[in-house]
Amino acid sequence: MEDWVRWHEAYDDPDSSLARRLVVVRRRIAEALDALGSRAQRILSLCAGDGRDLLPVLALRPLAARPPDGRPGAVLVENDPTLAAQAQRRARTHGLANVRVLVGDASNPGAFADALPADLLLLCGIFGNISRPDIEATVGAVPALLAPGRHVIWTCGAADPDLRPAIRRLFTDAGLDETSFDGHPEHFGVGAAHLPDTSPTVSSPLPDRLFTFLR
Repeated sequence: MEDWVRWHEAYDDPDSSLARRLVVVRRRIAEALDALGSRAQRILSLCAGDGRDLLPVLALRPLAARPPDGRPGAVLVENDPTLAAQAQRRARTHGLANVRVLVGDASNPGAFADALPADLLLLCGIFGNISRPDIEATVGAVPALLAPGRHVIWTCGAADPDLRPAIRRLFTDAGLDETSFDGHPEHFGVGAAHLPDTSPTVSSPLPDRLFTFLR
């Protein structure tokens, strides 16, 4: 099984692909939060790791970080307890009292049902570690995970075969509008998409499990 704590150490090398991807992901998160403004009241990050992509950006946007009704400004779901603890410490460091870190299986929608539908959904570090059918199932579930008019950000590396073009089409086929994609010449891919305001709220039940990690 992959040592995800050690895997995250590559972020500390500014020349690494992960570090460059992090810069792009943070930029896209900032754009989505700025577009949502005070409407960003439910932010959900699946397989959140140590939260270094979302939390520093959220800390600079008090309206998004502290929604008026007292709900968590963000819910981070991470299965590795060490990474989850690091995310919790990072939230405290940034003064984000309204952030909840759940130690649990991000593939199980029941674990984060009270954070749905999300205004901003992060699917970072997932698609490169699951099967093609699970990618299709997860993307197909996004309209049920998002509120109409809201945003999703995803990542996937350029493996062989390169699934990034297919994933972009899957989001379009699921009824979302792509707002940006950062890829070539980089080895990584960072996509952002928007569920139109006119999309009906999806009330069909979510599957018991969205995906299974392959490593």
